Amino acid sequence: MPKSKKSVDINAIAQAAATEAARLAYGAGSLHKGMTAKGAYKDTERRLYAYPDLLEKIEGDKEKLSELMTHGAPTRSASIVRFQRSGVRLSPEEILDGILQDLNATIAADQHEADTIAAALARIKDDAYYAAIAGKFIERRADEEIAADIPCDPSTVRRNRGRLIHRLAVMLYGAQAI
Repeated sequence: MPKSKKSVDINAIAQAAATEAARLAYGAGSLHKGMTAKGAYKDTERRLYAYPDLLEKIEGDKEKLSELMTHGAPTRSASIVRFQRSGVRLSPEEILDGILQDLNATIAADQHEADTIAAALARIKDDAYYAAIAGKFIERRADEEIAADIPCDPSTVRRNRGRLIHRLAVMLYGAQAI
């Protein structure tokens, strides 16, 4: 039984609609935050540079949390002023609870970022040139020092670091990094 002209038109329209929907979905995904492959690469580098400092900040915030839980909230501090401006009188316990909640939320967000970076780094840890990433971003060493340890030429360190950053960018940003 031959297809009617009407059913062929409906199929063509459905196919065109599906193609357009796929094109729009891909466009929406690649335009997320204006992210490009180059932007994902640079953002990955930025996150790697910040990683050691982020770990240090998390430890400092945990110490501050412990201190607050032991000694209570300070009587004068920029962190408690916002609780006092609302026009509602809060007790010292309520102020302390607010400060603790804020600090716990900050620690959780920072820890999530650190865990995300650590998981991505763990996936490339077995690469022969992992030292190019760890040396540059975590240990903050020069390419010449890293090259002496591997051993290879400094240009090989830079080239392989770039390759690994691309892999990390895909792990961190998905298709936006391609």
